[in-house]
Amino acid sequence: MNKNRVLTLLLSSIFILSAAGCSSVTPTASPSDAPMTIIASEDYPSYGSIGDLSERANAIVKGSVVETRVEALNDIVQVTDAANENELNPASDPGGEPASFDKIYTIHTIQVAESYKGGYTAGEKLEVKQLGGQLGNTEIINDDNLKLIPTKDYVLFLETYEDTPASLLNSVQSLYVIKPAAKSNQPGQQQSQSEDIVSANPENDLTLQLEDLQEIQNEQKSE
Repeated sequence: MNKNRVLTLLLSSIFILSAAGCSSVTPTASPSDAPMTIIASEDYPSYGSIGDLSERANAIVKGSVVETRVEALNDIVQVTDAANENELNPASDPGGEPASFDKIYTIHTIQVAESYKGGYTAGEKLEVKQLGGQLGNTEIINDDNLKLIPTKDYVLFLETYEDTPASLLNSVQSLYVIKPAAKSNQPGQQQSQSEDIVSANPENDLTLQLEDLQEIQNEQKSE
């Protein structure tokens, strides 16, 4: 399953590339001991409602981070300017097949507490990748990423794949934090035990309610 996204990488003092077409770019070689910093940004589709977001997601789960690692994964980077393809992408073959190279990802292992959509069950673990991280002397910095913190519980809207970890649908609308509702300070008033759901990104214009998740879960069960 292909993700509809635009990826831009800026290799510090080495090259600039912008991604959206069908061709790819192979970075310029540099001495193995030379530090390399890559600035990355990703432009994902946005969604007009929680319904649109949930329809697009392959999996929607509540869970927490139990392990994090950094790993190089083979991926394809697409070029927007076809006229510059041969100049920027000498590694692509004459038949037009895109070349690929390893990009650095931070991979979080999520332990599922509850599944609303997809084939996961409570207690199961799944992996979610985010572009960025450091391996050796190479670092990819992606300011679009939302940091996943082990002490927090999340609701994640994910796109899943057969041979690589899942990804958030986008960096703005796909990650929500579960936190206990504010308790009343009034004497004798019953303490609320329900949970609040807040977006992990303050730029998110979508509001996720527990009722939305229950509706998604009921639709999943009825299929």
